[in-house]
Amino acid sequence: MQVQNHWKHKLPWLMIISRAVLGPGIILLGLKWPNRLLLVACIILALILDIFDGVLARRWQVVTGLLRRCDTIADTIFYASVFLVVVLRYPATLHRIWPWLAALAILEIVQHLFCVLKFGRLASYHSILAKIWGLLLATSLIALLGFGTDKLLDIAVAWGILCNLEGFVISFVLPAWHHDIPTLGYAIWLRRELEYQAEVASRRQIVGI
Repeated sequence: MQVQNHWKHKLPWLMIISRAVLGPGIILLGLKWPNRLLLVACIILALILDIFDGVLARRWQVVTGLLRRCDTIADTIFYASVFLVVVLRYPATLHRIWPWLAALAILEIVQHLFCVLKFGRLASYHSILAKIWGLLLATSLIALLGFGTDKLLDIAVAWGILCNLEGFVISFVLPAWHHDIPTLGYAIWLRRELEYQAEVASRRQIVGI
């Protein structure tokens, strides 16, 4: 039983680390062995790891704030690496959408920086919008690197901008850091709940005095 529990704690971490390592790996493939099937396989593998590390961690009840923050960092490392491959292989696509990519990159940095300044930690909300963005991003990059079409990338970038705006507002609304916030509405509800609990605790202290 102890061995089983040990793996329940370690496997989600292994999946996160593997996804981060895939980032430099896909850059190497793009530079040395730019095979479309291999590039697509790396993206699909990263997507599967991204889905199941959270699923297993929640199922086995081993979710921690650190685990979720590292999951976000692994996502950033991997997709930044994939975009570097896109820059190397499809410069025309980059030239066409660079203003939107720049806006996305700035918003990503700003919303995480705001969260660090406010809470001392990176944002790790894994909202519904963020999960949809992950699927859109993976699909659009598979379409580009596997089949040479970049039309879906426009949608993915636009959705990423929306997702980061939501993340910024969630950080603004929350009075304290939390991970796994599914929607902005939930963040508003959580703020009100925390304020209510603080008010009740304050009243109890006054009564006690």
